[in-house]
Amino acid sequence: MQYPEDASKAATYLREAIPLMVKHGIEPNPRNFSLWYAYVAKRNDKLNSELDAILAEYNTCPPEQSADLFRRYIIDDDIDFGHKVQAQLANVISSLSEQSSSMSQGSERYQSFLEQGIESLEENHDENDIKSLLTALIDQTRQTSNLTQTFKNQIDEANQEIGSLREEIQSIQKEASLDPLTQISNRRAFDRELQQQIDIQNSNSESSLCLIITDIDHFKRCNDKYGHVMGDKILQSLAKILNHICQEVGFCARYGGEEFVAILPDHTLQQAAAVAEKIRATTERMKIKQRNQSEPIDQLTTSVGVAIYNARETATNFIDRADSCLYKAKESGRNQVVTESQ
Repeated sequence: MQYPEDASKAATYLREAIPLMVKHGIEPNPRNFSLWYAYVAKRNDKLNSELDAILAEYNTCPPEQSADLFRRYIIDDDIDFGHKVQAQLANVISSLSEQSSSMSQGSERYQSFLEQGIESLEENHDENDIKSLLTALIDQTRQTSNLTQTFKNQIDEANQEIGSLREEIQSIQKEASLDPLTQISNRRAFDRELQQQIDIQNSNSESSLCLIITDIDHFKRCNDKYGHVMGDKILQSLAKILNHICQEVGFCARYGGEEFVAILPDHTLQQAAAVAEKIRATTERMKIKQRNQSEPIDQLTTSVGVAIYNARETATNFIDRADSCLYKAKESGRNQVVTESQ
């Protein structure tokens, strides 16, 4: 997002943004300053609409929502970072190209000079001429050696810069794929992984693929009773359970709100149901305590839906079928696993 305002206008926007942040209890960090600056500047109607809706629900903007809005509306990471990397790589390549051309020309000059010197040595036996020729050859050799060393240094610098770019790309990609609250994969990473697994399934009919969708029963009631801070802690705890159970057998992610998903390649429906039951049972046993409280909060339960992939169906249809199973689990009393066979 670009900011064309002059210094006076920018200061005005900041004076408007800061009281709003204080009013809604927003942490004063650079990310939030940027977000609320964009809000009061009315640079993006969609951003303002989403932020207004969050404020209406929470009377603040929780950190995870702030991070999500910042990533989607402020930094434009996919486009801007891609352009940045392309520009940096172009500079590296251009610099190496120039240095390589200079090195090539220097080598050609040295080879030509060396050939001429050898011919002169063969034809000329005068001691002074030979001495002069050798001095010139030594000087030319030193110049070429310096040129070679300069090129080597340039290669080393280019390798370092490319290495830094690679690390930066990996860091940005990892951040863009993580849910900021739970630190497991987010919806974007899930969509990408599911499509990859579907492509594998469609090219190998002998394998199987299952999808689990689960969410916390009566989560809104928990939020209302214990507050959003405890609600966040509950979401983080469920994410840890999923990550622990699924890390060796599949891929888990936060799908949105209190809803989580797990992709299980090479699992039959019965095997996936067993994984789902482990998630349900572990959550039921989970004990979460409030700060400065000895007693844990009310027992938490989850409802779980499980579906197996049908050849050639879309990701949307696959998700809808698993979601229908989740809905049946809710209708049937919650705290249970429902598969398509039930």
